[in-house]
Amino acid sequence: MPNIDFICQHPDIIRDALQKRHDGRNIDDILHLAEQRRDLVTRSDGLYTALNQLRSLPIEKREAQNVRIRAITEELRQLELQSSDLDTRLRFMLLNLPNIPHSSVKEDDGSTVGEEVRRWGEPFPLYAEPQPHWQLGEQLGILDAESGVRVAGSRFVTLKGAGARLERALISLMLDIHTREHGYLEVMPPQLVKRAVMISSGQLPKFEDQSYACTEDELYLNPTAEVPLIGMYNDTILQQEALPVRNVAWTTAFRRGVGSASRQARGLLRLHQFNEVELLQIVEPERSYEVLEQMVEHVESILQHLGLSYRVVAVNASQLPFTSAKTFGIEVWMPALGSFSEASLVSNCEMFQSQRAGIKYRQVSSARAAYVHTLNASGLMVGRAMAAILENYQQADGSVVIPKVLRPFMGISVIAPFS
Repeated sequence: MPNIDFICQHPDIIRDALQKRHDGRNIDDILHLAEQRRDLVTRSDGLYTALNQLRSLPIEKREAQNVRIRAITEELRQLELQSSDLDTRLRFMLLNLPNIPHSSVKEDDGSTVGEEVRRWGEPFPLYAEPQPHWQLGEQLGILDAESGVRVAGSRFVTLKGAGARLERALISLMLDIHTREHGYLEVMPPQLVKRAVMISSGQLPKFEDQSYACTEDELYLNPTAEVPLIGMYNDTILQQEALPVRNVAWTTAFRRGVGSASRQARGLLRLHQFNEVELLQIVEPERSYEVLEQMVEHVESILQHLGLSYRVVAVNASQLPFTSAKTFGIEVWMPALGSFSEASLVSNCEMFQSQRAGIKYRQVSSARAAYVHTLNASGLMVGRAMAAILENYQQADGSVVIPKVLRPFMGISVIAPFS
C-alpha cells in the first residue's frame, strides 16, 4: 500500500503507475483528503496549545475561562470525529491503490500478457488429433464434471481413481522438490483466514467480490496460500539472521472468479476450488530481484522434472497482479488448445504487502527496523499441471502415459480407462 506521505510528495509517480496499469483511478480525491487532514491536524494542534495554556492558569483565573475551555474541548471533539472520518476514507482509498510497477516492467496497450523471455523443451509429437484434457479425463473415468456440478455447481469437478492419485502425486512431487532441493520449509496453514489477514496480503478490499466469506465468523476461505503465509508474520519484526524466510504450502484455494467462457476456462483450468503448492519468500530489499529470478527457476524445475514444454513471460504493466511490482508468468504448452496456458505467476511485491501487514526486519548493525520485501509463486497450480500432463502425454489409443518422475507415487505407468 503506497504511503500517504509518498503519494503527496510524488503524485506524478502514482499517476504514472496507474496509467501504466491502465487503471483509470484519479488520486486527486486522495490528495484533497490528505490536505484536509493536514488542516485538521494543524487546527487541533493550535487548540490543544490554547487549552493547555488555559489549564495551566491559577485556579482563580482558570475558573473565569471555563466557558472558553468547554468550547475548545467541544471543538476538539468535533475535529477528532472529522479526522477519524477522513482517516477511514483515506485508508479505504489507499487500500485500493495497486502496487507501483518496477521500472523494468514494460508499458503496453493491453493486447498481450507480456514478452517471452525464454522457452524450454519441445511439444511432444502426437500421432492423432489431440483431445482436450476434459474429454480425455471423462473417457478415462478420472474426471467427473457432472458430479461436481451436482454437488457444488458449475466450475467444480470430482477426480476419481487414477485422477485423484495423479493430483496427490503431483502435490507430493512438488513438496518434495521444493523442500529437499530448494530449501523451503513445508507449512500447512489454516484454510480459513481473518479479514485483517486478507487486507494485509492485498486481497481485500480489491477482491471482495471474488472471495468466499463465512460472515458469521468473519472469516474467509483461503483464496491462495500466499494469504495465510503472509498472515503468519503480521506485525512481526524479524531478525536479519532469520532471513530469508522460505515457506512452501499445499492448500486448497477457493475463488468466485468466473473467468471467460473460452476453451482456456474449461476442464481444470478455471475452477472455483483448486489445489496449489505455493512458494513464499521474505527477504531483505536489496536481494529481492535476485530472489525473484531464483524463484522462477524453482518453478521451472517442476515442469522440467515433468518433461513439459513451457515458456517464461515478463508480464506487462497492464497485466500485473494487484500486489506485484514485477511478475513473470510461466506458461505450459497445451496441445489441444494449440497454445501456452498459465501454470504459475512469480511475483515480487516489494514492500507492498509488508507495509500493509507490518512485517519488518532489524539489521544487525542498526536498531531501526525496516520493511521486508515479499515474493510469492504458484509452484505449481496442481490442476493445470495435471491438465498439461493429460494433453501432452496422451496416446493414440486414448490412454495417458505417466511421467517417469510420478510413477513411484502412482504405482502405474499408464492411465487407461478405469485404471
